[in-house]
Amino acid sequence: MTYLGIDGGGSKTSFLLVDDQDREICRSQSGPSNYLSVGKDAAARSILDGLSALKSRPDVVCGGFAGAGRSEGLEFYRRVVEQALPGSRVRIESDAIVAYAGAIGLEPGVLLIAGTGSIAIGRLSDGTMIRVGGWGPHFGDEGGGFWIGREAVRTALRAVDSRTHNEFADRIAAQLGMDSIPDVVSRWATGTIGVPEIAALFPVIIDMWPTEPAASILRSAASQLRSLTEAAVGRVDVANCRMSCSGSVANNSVMRQLIGVGFQDPKASPEYGAIALARSFL
Repeated sequence: MTYLGIDGGGSKTSFLLVDDQDREICRSQSGPSNYLSVGKDAAARSILDGLSALKSRPDVVCGGFAGAGRSEGLEFYRRVVEQALPGSRVRIESDAIVAYAGAIGLEPGVLLIAGTGSIAIGRLSDGTMIRVGGWGPHFGDEGGGFWIGREAVRTALRAVDSRTHNEFADRIAAQLGMDSIPDVVSRWATGTIGVPEIAALFPVIIDMWPTEPAASILRSAASQLRSLTEAAVGRVDVANCRMSCSGSVANNSVMRQLIGVGFQDPKASPEYGAIALARSFL
């Protein structure tokens, strides 16, 4: 038997194929697959690109995708994967669930995930899974990469409004491939930039730490992520439960220090979490 684990998010999609002894057969990576931020066509293309790079067709698949927590998203991802892999057994979960299974396992705990978006996942003593946050880029995802990038763009635009031209605004514009930061409004409206490009501003903001205004943006993001974690811990209500974090934002050393929570390193990657869930599917 071979098992495929997929971790699909707002920035990239990772694929890991192993045999029944957990020996790695191959890995691949493709573009973003969160249909809520990049659209269904682009999401499906990323999934198919990654699957086409596999050395063989898996017997069992578990894919964790951003957006699969909604019924429409779950059916969309199931359809794409099943059509691409006829004959394989397919299980679809949210990307947060596979990340939890990899980081913490099947015990009570809390996983903070902050990459492009943000969410805290918890497991209660009776096995019930709970979530805090993760309501998407327009209504939630506080403290995640898109949230940080959006705050950076807002700050840069306010510098234009106040006629306080500064290096911060120039660097944000340059990262987005623009001569002037006000161009972001028309480019967003026409769809030539979107959530992934704004989220990709995070490394630029980190590079400017601890200078202002980057420092204020990052501190505010850390406060949001700490609140998500604390809310999930309160709902899990298990003394000294394991807490971990994953994602490019939460795992950044500056952000972990600012969040100020005693996270333990993940036990395994989200792809391995998906493989563990694929095995339990049998």
